[in-house]
Amino acid sequence: MDSRVSFKEKLAYGLGDAGCNFVWTTISAFLTLYYTDNVGISALVVGNIMLLTRLLDGVTDIIMGVIIDKTKTRWGKARPWILFSALPMAIGLILLFNVPSGLSESGKTTYAFITYLFVAAFAYTACNLSYTTLLALAAPNQKDRTSMSSIRFICTSVTVTIISYSTMNIIGKIGWSGMSFVYGGIAIILLLITFFGTKERAVPINSLEKEKLDVKASVKILFKNKYFISTTLIFIANYAASGIFSGSAIYYARDVLGNVGLFGTISIVRTLPTIIGLPFFPQIAAKFGKWKSILGGYTIIAIGSVIMIISPESATAILAGLFVKGFGLVPLSAGLFAMIGDVIDYGEWKTGYRVDGLTNSAVSFGMKVGVGLGTALTGWMLAFGKYDANLSVQGASAILSMKAMYIYIPLVLYLIGAILLYFTNIDKIYPEMKKDLEQRRENA
Repeated sequence: MDSRVSFKEKLAYGLGDAGCNFVWTTISAFLTLYYTDNVGISALVVGNIMLLTRLLDGVTDIIMGVIIDKTKTRWGKARPWILFSALPMAIGLILLFNVPSGLSESGKTTYAFITYLFVAAFAYTACNLSYTTLLALAAPNQKDRTSMSSIRFICTSVTVTIISYSTMNIIGKIGWSGMSFVYGGIAIILLLITFFGTKERAVPINSLEKEKLDVKASVKILFKNKYFISTTLIFIANYAASGIFSGSAIYYARDVLGNVGLFGTISIVRTLPTIIGLPFFPQIAAKFGKWKSILGGYTIIAIGSVIMIISPESATAILAGLFVKGFGLVPLSAGLFAMIGDVIDYGEWKTGYRVDGLTNSAVSFGMKVGVGLGTALTGWMLAFGKYDANLSVQGASAILSMKAMYIYIPLVLYLIGAILLYFTNIDKIYPEMKKDLEQRRENA
């Protein structure tokens, strides 16, 4: 089988994450605001819904990971699930932003919980987990993985910028409902491009579907991989930081900086350095290795955070700090996702079994628990700071909570991620691991 991955295919892969983000970034950045200010659900209840759903999501992640590992079609293992889940995910987005106005307070809460559970624990799990798993299956070569991951996050960064800058204007013209229909349709189109524009190449030495291992045996194999636990915890820390940052951004722009119009500018300033830096990440990783590059990214993020701490109510200081942090996010995005393939390779090297889906399910669980925790923290902190959606000027405690959400808590979470990464250095053993795996495949 041809192991080369063309630029066209790498771009087709990257557009899939753009599709996922037209759903998930929209949810992360705007759903809390929609619930608190338009539907009338309290911030505390919103936080509880987000976290409870994410904990339940962990179960569906593991189940979906095993399903992917046991899937065997002419399209491969992961690609068919991208096709099957695109429409349900778009429908879920539409349901989330169309809470019926005639429902009682408890009815609105129940509706919000059920629809969020459907999107987060089922539709998005099936789509994003299969999409993430596809990277290692489409690109057995480590350099191709890094390159595909970089292109993926260029697409993601551009998409996040578009969503952040245009969503409030779109809502002003066609409402929350109209926005959800538009974004859902775009997501379906982009995910179909990924399905038709990619193919799977990785051929495991052994496979779970061949050996017919049950879930218990599959999980036992996974836990023999010492790097998957630390990698999962890193994703929890990073995505909790991202979740609380995204969820609090519009509140921070409006209530701390005093200009909701800055929300789009903030997003552009933060993502532009990432867009600029991502094309160069494969060369940076080739020179320094992913592990050192990601540690460097954490350091840059810490520097940017300090700039923001110096003058948290100054738009200039906030924009300068975000610009610096944007460069630090380059290795954290492209590097960490490329590292998942290395973790899968390590598991195959140690056990003889390649469990792509289940390994990615653990990482996906980390991502979504992280985002759920971050989003829940947004709701809890707003409630703790006595945020009142009916006030045009928030009290001092609410402003302090917003500063904590936007600057201090993400910094602490990124520091935790850096500490975990320090003990997850796969780069040092990868050359030996790669050589052994190639020899085993030749012998097989």
